[in-house]
Amino acid sequence: MHLHWLAYLLVLALLSMAHADNVRLVHSHDTGIALRSVSECEELSTTFNSGNISSGLSSDTSFVAISPAGSYSTNSDGLQLFLTRPNGKITTKGSINDKVATGATINSTFTFLYGRVTFYFSGPTVPGIVTAAILVGDSHDEIDIEILGGDPKHWQTNIFAPSPHNNGTIYGAFSGVEKYASGTVDDIHAYTIDWSSTRIAWSVDGREVRSLASEDTMKNGARHFPAKPMRIQLGIWDASSPEGTSEWARGPVDWNTAPHKMSAVFQNITVDCPYVRNRNRA
Repeated sequence: MHLHWLAYLLVLALLSMAHADNVRLVHSHDTGIALRSVSECEELSTTFNSGNISSGLSSDTSFVAISPAGSYSTNSDGLQLFLTRPNGKITTKGSINDKVATGATINSTFTFLYGRVTFYFSGPTVPGIVTAAILVGDSHDEIDIEILGGDPKHWQTNIFAPSPHNNGTIYGAFSGVEKYASGTVDDIHAYTIDWSSTRIAWSVDGREVRSLASEDTMKNGARHFPAKPMRIQLGIWDASSPEGTSEWARGPVDWNTAPHKMSAVFQNITVDCPYVRNRNRA
């Protein structure tokens, strides 16, 4: 929902070069390069320590960084996304800061239509800092997992699917707040989005906590169920402005007490494609 739209627009421009008539794109395999339909789900498992993130559009990586150089690193622990304190004096007025830090954002270079994605990650417990693992499409459809540093015992789920019958996106209409059976946001948990043509289910550590059926996304006479190809997006960001966003994230960040540099850790991501297999059996 809330990752920086300027970064998002930049990656759309980069990724558009990989499309041919908006039908096919280049995707990485262990050996060679193959073209596949943007609507096809392809299984993937990555621990981010095999050089599969590039700093610009590349045909031989599964992920691309759309944030500045040095904003992320990969090692045996997986992928670290950094967020660093803004330079200079930061003034807080009410619930907003006059300067907002820029965190790391990583996008997949592939899109898919329906599948099951599991993210193993953690985020800092600093109020005002949000760590996100989402599916996002060129149409601005989204399926979200967000963890708030200011609410360490819960995690949040949401969807967006703009309708031409509405003026803009309906914020908060399909959001949810979920509990952990144990642990907090700074522990590694396995978060799963299971997205089919009829429902979306969210799980944590193998336990399903929420399910949303397509027919339950009717709002103002229009269906708001994501049904177009989407890509994976990972990010850490400072939600200290505007006011409504900051209040939602328990912000603003108090840079007098917050670490100068913070990180979210993504140990692993898996993509499974049960709906492609089911379609092939039909």
